[in-house]
Amino acid sequence: MTKDIDFIGIGAPRSGTSWIANVLRAHPQICLSEPKEVRYFNRDEIQVGRLKGLANPNFDQNLSWYMRRFSHAKDGQLLGEISPVYLSDKKAPSAIKEHYPNVKLIVCLRNPVDRAFSLYNLHRGNSLIENISFDQALEEESVYADTGMYAEFLERYLRYFNREQILLLIFEEFIHDPASGFCRIFKFLGVDPSPNIDFSNFDKNKSARRRFGKLHKFAFRFSQWLINARLSIVLGALRAAGAHNLFRSINAASVDNNKISAATRNSLIEIFREDIDKLEVMFDIDVRRWKC
Repeated sequence: MTKDIDFIGIGAPRSGTSWIANVLRAHPQICLSEPKEVRYFNRDEIQVGRLKGLANPNFDQNLSWYMRRFSHAKDGQLLGEISPVYLSDKKAPSAIKEHYPNVKLIVCLRNPVDRAFSLYNLHRGNSLIENISFDQALEEESVYADTGMYAEFLERYLRYFNREQILLLIFEEFIHDPASGFCRIFKFLGVDPSPNIDFSNFDKNKSARRRFGKLHKFAFRFSQWLINARLSIVLGALRAAGAHNLFRSINAASVDNNKISAATRNSLIEIFREDIDKLEVMFDIDVRRWKC
């Protein structure tokens, strides 16, 4: 397969990207990669806990490896993937530009304080970090504050892509009115803006703890074997049959979510305030609610 990639979702992490991916996968004119997060264009793994300092091995694969993640595509479908780690990775914008200069980019941003807390809960549930408090995690892991500097990251993308190539969505607005949000995405991509899709049927990917780490690793390796054997269509069929959701429910346990103290929230708001101000000017948006 030599067809260009039509769109890439670049983030942000814990900002509804899995929900968006599941809905896009249901659109008959769109082929989403298997898996949703190919993580091909990021040089580094996310810098947290036991992954800190590690390089992403997918970055060194050839383009045919990447395209095998779309081997289930039907004729005429748009091709796209969503890897939230791309937003903050320094190498991703130039790597994407090198291969797909005309690609459309989708970014959904969430209140950076709430997003940081959600990411912390995800990492705790996946055992990437110890079972520590959010305040302690902020002290030990810079990733929670660093990955909320949206204006800084998007400024980097604007060095390589035109503003018209980037669709910016606000998570809180999206959740409030998903029909309008998905209509914007579909129009941006140039597909039918009113497909027969019930958005309420798709989970918004709440944080959960994995019951069995080895079971998760086995499922991941099995899916990668299918993909490399050009059998990603089998993964699509299993997903359509509900096997993916069943596996997640079996292997998921609830996370005991702490709450953010008022002092911690106010401290983080001050950390993000300047970047939020810059973002509002850069994209002519109003997210003042993030600053209080």
